[in-house]
Amino acid sequence: MSYHFGLLLGILTGMLAGIVLVAILFKKKVLDMHFDERQELARGKAFQYGFLTLVVCLYAYGATELAVGHWCDVLAGVTICIALSMGVFAVTCICRDAYLSLREKPKQIITAFAILSAVNLGFGAMSLLDGTLTEDGVLTFRAVNPIAGVLTLFILIVYIVRNRLCRNGKDE
Repeated sequence: MSYHFGLLLGILTGMLAGIVLVAILFKKKVLDMHFDERQELARGKAFQYGFLTLVVCLYAYGATELAVGHWCDVLAGVTICIALSMGVFAVTCICRDAYLSLREKPKQIITAFAILSAVNLGFGAMSLLDGTLTEDGVLTFRAVNPIAGVLTLFILIVYIVRNRLCRNGKDE
């Protein structure tokens, strides 16, 4: 019972920390969500792609549970589905130049994503090293951190590559 309470308390603490971080970023004008019409249309299309990806992934997750058997914790499986859909949304927005609003500063976003990636991948490495990432061949909820770390690192890489390609195109 105390284990489950501790787990719930940890999840709630993580969510609260995330909310506080987002509130601080809004207050410091790092996240200033003002998009032009073209960006709004591109974000709408990206949301559609992300939502469809989420639906397909959730059904695929359910189908693998039926076909293969229990291969991962529910929290890990749902997190994989959410991460894939968020990745589709982010890459679509980045490719259509609708990821950052007109007032956001790219360096601050890059720094935030680098920190998020490092922290989550660090927690994932700790879980991997102490052997709690899987139990009896089943991926546990401890995979949530490395999944989030890989997602934020992937988005960061795509964003940096896109910026470099755009910068090189303007230079030439």
